[in-house]
Amino acid sequence: MADLLGFEGVIASTITPSKGYEGRIPSYMEFLRQHGVRGYYVLGTWGEGPRHGVEHRKRVAEKFVANLNSGEVAIIHVGSSDMETVTELLRHANDIGATAAAAVAPFYYRPDEETLFRFYSALSERSSIPVMLYNIPSRQGYPLSFRTISKVMGELENVKGIKDSSGDAALVLEIVSEFKGRKFIAIGSDELIHYSFLMGADATVSGIAGVFPELVVGVYRAVRKGKLDEGLRLQRLVNRASSLLEGMGVEFETQRAALRIRGIDLGPPPEPVRQLREEELEALRSGILRLTEELRNVSV
Repeated sequence: MADLLGFEGVIASTITPSKGYEGRIPSYMEFLRQHGVRGYYVLGTWGEGPRHGVEHRKRVAEKFVANLNSGEVAIIHVGSSDMETVTELLRHANDIGATAAAAVAPFYYRPDEETLFRFYSALSERSSIPVMLYNIPSRQGYPLSFRTISKVMGELENVKGIKDSSGDAALVLEIVSEFKGRKFIAIGSDELIHYSFLMGADATVSGIAGVFPELVVGVYRAVRKGKLDEGLRLQRLVNRASSLLEGMGVEFETQRAALRIRGIDLGPPPEPVRQLREEELEALRSGILRLTEELRNVSV
């Protein structure tokens, strides 16, 4: 297993299999691995972590960690709206030997800066594996300021990094400038992958990589090789993939259906989420076909 602080590259924000389909995780990981992914962000936003019960979350986390290859990382998202659940999932992530545990800033009720610090301080103290701050304003319901991020990451030793999904390019620059080389910096905004690697981020935690891993790995490799024009071309394809997946059907069931079209069946959506209608599936198939045709020209 890789050291989190020594990892660089693409981490897929993985889709979570339905109950009874956990046994398909190894084949899903192999699909991602064959396209250059070496990290797995488990039960995050694209993995619908807060939508699943504690026991299912545990089973899924166990499968991902148990099937890691050498040099790979598994970051388990343990966030929830109550501290008891967060603590239990954090304990479990430690017990199974996850690379790190991430927790979204508390959602539904808006905390002040001191409460946020106390939240991450508690996680830091209760974990022997690294803890990561997870900033996603669209889900937690409020933005984290750079001052708050800097305080949490600067003063809590075991908060070893951040997944920032704010989509705020200026904030990315501030985080990288302040913490590059000292903390693990992963950017979770798919539209900023090219920019983030240029700025010096260690990794992207990408939802698109969970469905179209070759696209995101292509952006990363192009930037690292100095092929910036090719990286921008692929970034545009990432943006198109994002629009395709988020522009029809039901949130995250569309992603699950796209994976099924690509040969990875992780089961039906959790209740009460509906499946895609036939006309939605046909539009999705057409969009995926167009993308995969363009992917044949990826050469990085």
